[in-house]
Amino acid sequence: MNALASGIYETASALGMDPLDLATIISYETAGTFDPTKRGPTTQWGQHRGLIQFGEPQARQYGVDWNDPLGSQLGPEGAVARYFSENGWRPGMGMLDAYSIVNAGAPGRYGASDANNGGAPGTVADKVNHQMAGHRQKAEALLAGYSAAPLDMGQGSMTNALAAPMQQPDPTLNALAVLEQFRPQANYLDPEAFMRRV
Repeated sequence: MNALASGIYETASALGMDPLDLATIISYETAGTFDPTKRGPTTQWGQHRGLIQFGEPQARQYGVDWNDPLGSQLGPEGAVARYFSENGWRPGMGMLDAYSIVNAGAPGRYGASDANNGGAPGTVADKVNHQMAGHRQKAEALLAGYSAAPLDMGQGSMTNALAAPMQQPDPTLNALAVLEQFRPQANYLDPEAFMRRV
């Protein structure tokens, strides 16, 4: 699991996204399995697969390699980061816009639904507000105890970047407190803001 958690942190860092939001979306889209080859519905885009359920043409377009499903989907140049970047994601957006991009192809489409294409019933807003609580807990558990800080972002290699678990969390803390202890700050892309925190 550390490769998955580290890859999620690395991808979120490249996007300027909360890693907990990204992990929650991945849990939801993979039915709680975090399986990078998870099969979903078949739609007009063919068999959907992967961490955010790419249709077949989208998987090709964004560079998913099913022989390296984790490495090709995660990381700053991975298919997930490319998909978000090329479909309207901007740093500072929140969970609703992130899931709107995954589920409806663009930010701000909170009333859209993919139920007619084999997705779960409900709009983007319904899914975020009422269907993801259990997936957020799974995401918290996955990310607890891992940090993006030591990732070697300059090597361009997922294998080198996916580090072993970092320091272990304080076992007396609940999962939310552990996550807060290790989660990167939202303004980590701003060097001045980072330096003010140090």
